[in-house]
Amino acid sequence: MPLVPMGPMLKQAQAGRYGVAAFNMIDYNSARSIVEGAAGLDAPIIVQVSVKTVKHWGYEPIATWVRMLAEGVDIPVALHLDHCSDIEVIKRCIDAGWTAVMFDGSALPFAENVAKSREVYELTQRAGIGLEAEIGAIGGVEDDKFVAEDAAILANFDECVAFCREMPKLAVFAPAIGTAHGFYKGEPKIAYELLGRITAVIDIPIALHGGTGLTEQQFHRCIAGGCAKVNISTMHKHRFIEGFVKLRAEKPKLEEPLPFIASQYEAMKADVVDMIRTFGSAGKARAAAQGAAA
Repeated sequence: MPLVPMGPMLKQAQAGRYGVAAFNMIDYNSARSIVEGAAGLDAPIIVQVSVKTVKHWGYEPIATWVRMLAEGVDIPVALHLDHCSDIEVIKRCIDAGWTAVMFDGSALPFAENVAKSREVYELTQRAGIGLEAEIGAIGGVEDDKFVAEDAAILANFDECVAFCREMPKLAVFAPAIGTAHGFYKGEPKIAYELLGRITAVIDIPIALHGGTGLTEQQFHRCIAGGCAKVNISTMHKHRFIEGFVKLRAEKPKLEEPLPFIASQYEAMKADVVDMIRTFGSAGKARAAAQGAAA
């Protein structure tokens, strides 16, 4: 199936109260584990790419890898640029074939965030792809951006309403609700009341950032509250490393690289499968594909 836009996929998920997993790929093997793991469960999937990863592998190679993988399965796959504040990088991703991008202006003053997000919004509307935008400061490390968890700032409700009024066709909106990137140092304090207030007046799917380390109950409560896109990055990276290290410990004299690549693939794929089942998107590929075609 060709790559699809992210917005209609997420609208279906929000209506059906399930979450679409968005995994940050690392390399081709990682992307393969994401797409094939989702295909095995007949689930829609989002392959996310950090700016750092884009700059490492290149725009065209990544787009080609994910496009080829998507065309080999019968599920909807979106290719999404994660957390990006550089509009030139966003333009190059759009030109290379990304079907969704995120402009992260959360570190900017509100008015400037609106203005720049609006600029990217117009670009994505002309290109026919989805935009994710963010308000508030989500704690933890994402790419080269660090926000201390005690310095994280919850999204302001009135600003959320004003922000989304400027861009009513956002594919997904990412308000800071207390989650954090990376592994949590303590118990996550999710602002469920704020999430409920936002989704009561804003008819745009919500992105849940900082999914690694949340409990199944927390995932379910956030998804029931309107979070249609659930990001997993840190755990996927650790599975990538663990797949190699585990086999190395078991077979220290093994010198053939391919078994290590296979071990990484299986470790990452198992995580993908587990998260998809947790988010309730298994078996939802057809509904998501119909939404994307509408």
